[in-house]
Amino acid sequence: MKPANQGRGGPGPLRGEPGTSSPGQLAGEASLKTLLKRAYELKDYQIGGPAWMESERYEITAKIPEGATRREVALMLQSLLTQRFGLTVHRETRDLPMLALEVAKGGPKLKASGEKGTVPEPTEGTVLSPKFTKKGTDGFPEIAAGQNLPRSYEIVGGSDGLMYKLWARRETMEQLADRISAQLSRPVVDRTGLQEVYDFALTWTVENGGAGVPRTGPPPDEIDMHSSPILSEPGLSIFAALPAQLGLKLEARRGPLEMLIVDKADRVPIGN
Repeated sequence: MKPANQGRGGPGPLRGEPGTSSPGQLAGEASLKTLLKRAYELKDYQIGGPAWMESERYEITAKIPEGATRREVALMLQSLLTQRFGLTVHRETRDLPMLALEVAKGGPKLKASGEKGTVPEPTEGTVLSPKFTKKGTDGFPEIAAGQNLPRSYEIVGGSDGLMYKLWARRETMEQLADRISAQLSRPVVDRTGLQEVYDFALTWTVENGGAGVPRTGPPPDEIDMHSSPILSEPGLSIFAALPAQLGLKLEARRGPLEMLIVDKADRVPIGN
């Protein structure tokens, strides 16, 4: 592990873990915060510490023992980060504001995919990059008929702010909550009670410079959805798109949130 070469082409984003096409190696470039999320299996908003943990980049190449599980790899990464960064952390639970993903009045508008399980590997007839046809009413091109997507697929486009469209395949409500959380940079928890996996499409619009701009530090003391930057006209904000398209809604709530606090970390890690 070493600091990344700033301004030069790096090795690309962090890749590799059990269940992927590279089960024997964890390699790429990432911030310390990204590595901590992977090691402790937490969300971005659950980690607190110095700001440089998000800005500084590091190259990592680590072998994964054959047959290791994802949990075992996470524990190995915890040990590696402790050794290389002189890392000391502690956990604490805070009562914080969050957004709850709930079922809206009238019920969900979702199609169950069928049996739960991991999305299967692509087979003959599936497409990783779908072909599109003419634009639909939401301004996005429609996926050509007869194509079998093996997993969720998301595109970004539009001139009136940033527009997102997600074609979800075999996605849980917890996974959807995680997607929304990443867009809003704030805690979103699944409170729908829906236990199946679902196929659905969701389109929403954000202002340029709105969603996608990371919110640093811990979650805010209060969440005001009406003053959120995730608004745009024409188009639907994520708050309006969820009830209109999926029969779901976001509600401001408070609740306990587990946090990992970094007490000490060396900015320059010990080399290989």
